[in-house]
Amino acid sequence: MGDRLSLPKAVALLTALALGGCGAGVLTPAKTVLSGTFNEEEREEVDPDLLRPAVTCPPVRIQAGTEALRREGEAGNGDTLRWQASILKTARACTKGADGTAIRVGISGRVIEGPRGAPSSVTLPVRVAVRENSAITYSRLHNVAVSRDSASQDWAFVDEAIVVDNPAAAEIVVGFDG
Repeated sequence: MGDRLSLPKAVALLTALALGGCGAGVLTPAKTVLSGTFNEEEREEVDPDLLRPAVTCPPVRIQAGTEALRREGEAGNGDTLRWQASILKTARACTKGADGTAIRVGISGRVIEGPRGAPSSVTLPVRVAVRENSAITYSRLHNVAVSRDSASQDWAFVDEAIVVDNPAAAEIVVGFDG
């Protein structure tokens, strides 16, 4: 059989490879761990900013039943569908501020033209709400204008006005309103 790594050396190698680009200067070089020649004097100083805890960011979910919006013509059956919009993705970014945790919530999706044809622009009623514990602490309706230049058009919106006191007890809920 060929050379085999011991379990501790294999774990050290995998850890070094997985974290290779993270926190440069914090990890002991892999060759010293694998060779067993680690010396306390070789340890580099750790940047204190790297040791600060990450900002807690509440989860985002799409409210069940509000992920799609349809606009139909007169009769209301499938043949009169003008357009349909859907929410496909969400994202969020959090930063700690003096007044609490500031949150940017991104929402994106697609508008698809129906058999009856859609206007060249549509307005999507997108609601963003925050529930902290059992209370709604933020709720805004945004009218997102989407200009269409094809039968299927992507759209995106970012709400940058959210601030929460306790992000660990918060949940962000998005969806179409109407």
